This record gives sequence, C-alpha cells and structure tokens, in this order.
Amino acid sequence: MLEIKRYMPSVEELSAQMAARPYFTPDDPESPCPYCGSASKWHARMACYRIESGKATDALRRELLKSLPKASGQFAVLEQKSTQQEAFFDWLEKLSKQLDLDNPAWLRDVSLHYLSRKEPKVDWNAEFHGIHSIRRSRRLEKGWEVDGGRLFLSPPLFDELLLVQYLLSRSHRPGGLTLERRYTLPELWHRLRNSGYLRIVGVTAGNPSDAFEQLLNYLSGGDASVRFYYIVDRRAFLDTAKLLTTAKRKR
Repeated sequence: MLEIKRYMPSVEELSAQMAARPYFTPDDPESPCPYCGSASKWHARMACYRIESGKATDALRRELLKSLPKASGQFAVLEQKSTQQEAFFDWLEKLSKQLDLDNPAWLRDVSLHYLSRKEPKVDWNAEFHGIHSIRRSRRLEKGWEVDGGRLFLSPPLFDELLLVQYLLSRSHRPGGLTLERRYTLPELWHRLRNSGYLRIVGVTAGNPSDAFEQLLNYLSGGDASVRFYYIVDRRAFLDTAKLLTTAKRKR
C-alpha cells in the first residue's frame, strides 16, 4: 500500500500519444479494467494539466503552484524540456483534433485560438463575442482593431493567420483552406511573397518548399528552449488507495 501511495507517473507516460498500462480510457464509466478486469469502483482517475512556459504563463503558474496544498502529496509537479518548435506543432496537433474541418466555422475558431496564443494577455473570447468577420486591414501596420463587428488585422498578422489555417487544413483536402480561399503551397508562397510577408519575416528562399521550411522555423520559434510543467492531481488516486485499504481490513 505504501508503494501504491508513492506512485508517480513519469513524464513519458504523461506525454505519450496513447494511454499505456496502467492507464486506459474507459468506454463508459462502468467499464472494467482492460488489464485485470477490476470493477470501476477500484479505478483511480489521475488528472493532469500541462502548462507551457512563457512570459504570459510563468508568473501565473508560480502563483498557482503556491496556492496548491503541500500535505500528503495531493499534487505533484513534473518538468519536461522541449523546443518551441515541438511545442508549436504539439499545439497544432491537439487543436486539429478539436476541429470539424467540414464545417467552415472552424476558421473562426482557429483564429480565436491562434490570436489567444499570439497575444495571451488579450481577452479574445470577449473580443470575438460580437465579431462576424475577420479582415486584412488596409491602414494598420501592426496589431489589430475591432470596428462595427469586424476584426481588422494588420497585413503581417493576417497573413500569419492564413499560414496557420493552411497548416491545419492541408492534410484534409488538396490544398489548405484559409479565410481567403483554398491555397496550394505554390499559390500560398506567391500570395505571401506578393504581400511582402516573406520579406518582413526574413524568408529569402526562392522556391515554395525551402520557403515553407523557413516559414515553419519562424512561426514556431525553432530550436529555442521551452519547458512544460505537468501538474498532477493525485487526490482521487489517494482516495481510491484509502478505499482499498479499508476494504482489505474488512476482509
């Protein structure tokens, strides 16, 4: 029982794509354990929350960790070193699983998610509340503004959003769907070159494939280091272990 209470998941287990023993995703709340057949009352849920380090999250993360109870090992914090590029593509992958790419409304959802990642201090949910269209501004050099139910983005920010939308939808159908239209890679390359975006971000490649690699490196942040903090909520796990102890004594 002491070993059970001391159990702590590894970073590898927490970041795995698929659940592996001793973890599993039940088909329904009453499903038995797929490994040993135990009843659902003996299953322990171990919730985990991952926070990506950054200027917008570090102070809030430290404040959150200070507020968590320290007794009885109810919460644990694990760290994982990564790169900004890995973090960005991991974010893209998780976001893509939430989208219905057959419903054009996903373009608005992606815009909200990306702008929230780009400028996390802005309450984008509130800003998007009355917005019915997203457009490329003809007068802004940087930033954004809301006017008459329309969100206007500066040309570089709007073009960057098109690139993110392309990345998310290019594997769904030939070409990637954006707020403007569906683009193939060569078409998108010409579009971004003619708008001046490639020059602004320092992409100098003379063909779509090489330019695409440079764009991904710029957009993601490349090999710059970043940390993930996994906050593991062990309270339900410890409660189930306590229940197991009580049941064992009764026998």
